[in-house]
Amino acid sequence: MRHIQPQICQHGFVVLFFLLSLPGKGADRGPTPGYTLSAQSVSVTSGLCVEIPCTFTVPAGSTLSTRVTGIWNKIMDCSIVAASTNNCTVSELTKGRFTFIGTVHKGDCSFSISNAQPADQGEYEFRIEDVSLKYSYCWYKLSVSVTDLPEPTISPVGKLIAGKPITLTCTAHPAPQGCKGNITWGGRINIENIYNYEWKDQAGKVTSISDITVTPSQREHNSPLTCTVTYSKVSTKKTITLDIEFPPEMKITVSGYNGTYENKSVTVIEGDTKLLRCEVNSNPVAEISWGRGDEILSETSGQGVTLALENVSVADTVTYTCLARNTHGSVSGTVSVTVAYAPRRPTISNCTSKGCRVEAIEGTSLSLLCSAESNPPANLSWAKMGQNSTDPLNSSSGRFDVSHVTTDNGGDYMCRARNKHGNSTVSVTVVIIYAPRRLTINYCTINDCFEEKNSSVEVLKSVEVLEGNSLYLQCDADSNPPANVSWIKPLQNITQPLLSAQLNVTNATSQNGGNYMCWATNRVGNESKSITVVIKSLTNDKIHREGLMFGGIFLLLLAAIVIVTVLVMRYKKKRRPPELVEENTSSSPNNYEAVYANIDRRTAQEPSMGLSSPNEGESPDEELQYVTLDISKLKPKSSPETQETLYTEVKRN
Repeated sequence: MRHIQPQICQHGFVVLFFLLSLPGKGADRGPTPGYTLSAQSVSVTSGLCVEIPCTFTVPAGSTLSTRVTGIWNKIMDCSIVAASTNNCTVSELTKGRFTFIGTVHKGDCSFSISNAQPADQGEYEFRIEDVSLKYSYCWYKLSVSVTDLPEPTISPVGKLIAGKPITLTCTAHPAPQGCKGNITWGGRINIENIYNYEWKDQAGKVTSISDITVTPSQREHNSPLTCTVTYSKVSTKKTITLDIEFPPEMKITVSGYNGTYENKSVTVIEGDTKLLRCEVNSNPVAEISWGRGDEILSETSGQGVTLALENVSVADTVTYTCLARNTHGSVSGTVSVTVAYAPRRPTISNCTSKGCRVEAIEGTSLSLLCSAESNPPANLSWAKMGQNSTDPLNSSSGRFDVSHVTTDNGGDYMCRARNKHGNSTVSVTVVIIYAPRRLTINYCTINDCFEEKNSSVEVLKSVEVLEGNSLYLQCDADSNPPANVSWIKPLQNITQPLLSAQLNVTNATSQNGGNYMCWATNRVGNESKSITVVIKSLTNDKIHREGLMFGGIFLLLLAAIVIVTVLVMRYKKKRRPPELVEENTSSSPNNYEAVYANIDRRTAQEPSMGLSSPNEGESPDEELQYVTLDISKLKPKSSPETQETLYTEVKRN
């Protein structure tokens, strides 16, 4: 007994088929004679469409009316997927996609499927319903298989060369004319030209094709290129990654710095460590190396290489080159490394050792130039040690100039070199040299010493020395370097150097007298000063001394006479009677007698004249001085009185 298949039609009743009730439908007898169906199983691509040709027959003598209905059922769920009329309810899953396209009363049971879905896969059977005839062609099953929608193909497949134009083709899967595909392209590569066309095969299927022309570049390497084929309600695509060969591209970075540094300079502080990274983009892989001049420091193949500069020193101040090459070309980049460091080893022009000495002649000019190794260049300044202020000419040039040198410019100077990384100093002693000047002469005799003040005014012109005594003369000169000082005595236009700054004369004689010249000289110049030495003989000196002594004694005696005279007169005046006093008062001053003072200088050899000395018995070498005073009393001329004589003895010890 057959399975019962309910059919829901628009009339609202269920038609049950009982194989036993239908002629020729017995399970054991096969198809009923006269009922045949011709249709081939088909395979449809998911999303595409397919037309399924189908024809059927009924027994001879049976005629189908124009009102006959053809129905296609899906066996698995007994659902109506397509009908020739609207009298039957079609499944929602197939409505609009399955279409009955055949003419049933003519024996055509063809139908089509559009936008095929995986659920459409299965077996289908056809039946007819007419006014007086109903039949199910269950012995003639139609198999529909749904395959996945294949991707289009892109050709050629392989490596592209940067800069070389090429045509790429996208080919869609063949589809019936009614559902042919539309091709579009997508990707980063620049499409210069596009050409779409179709090709139809013998089965009537249409293949959509699209050609594009592109010129690849390295920036599109490893970028996607997509060909999309869009059908009525479904699409499929093919994406490839462009494999573009190109010569190397380079990027250089330095640790601790932002950005790239190819063909640039970078400053590294002395003692630091820096990494130079050379990154290369190329296809195929490039050979990469770091070098310094002709020396290869590091080499590898790949996408990059790193060069480590450790404990950087001034010796690393060079240009480093990164070289990359492959079959399509080569590229190189450089990094110039500059090492920054604090000033060191400052030097001063004309100085070859630390704490050097520079000489300058007074009155000339002085120029000192200071320089130092440093990076960045140091700011150079001068200062005189012991002073708070720096030289007014302080500048980065490091030059110290004095247009007119004086002794005040002498001393210790320091040059300081400074930059942002540190500082360093160097010193120099400036010595001002000058010719001898301000000669001074100091001397000592047996009686006294004389020290001439340090003055430009000459004080000492001559010096006297007694015959037989000693004389010491010392000549000093202010000079730098110290002068060679000597005494010179001009004699008959010939100078006789005495080879010493000290002149010692012992037991002086007349031959030691004369003009003496002090001569001071050094490598800058010379200076001289003269002094006259007078030698005095002992005889002349004694006479001179005696003359001076006797002159002094004479003056003393003269003063004594005056005093004694005054005293005597006062004494006599007191002893006279009053009447004489009045007489004397009224007398004319012309009545006085003259007063005489005699001074007699005697020696032991001369004969004594006058009164004998009370000291006659003394040594004959002693000299005696005598004073005689004669005083006459006032009296009338008619009665002269006897004169009295007073003697005074003056002794010269």
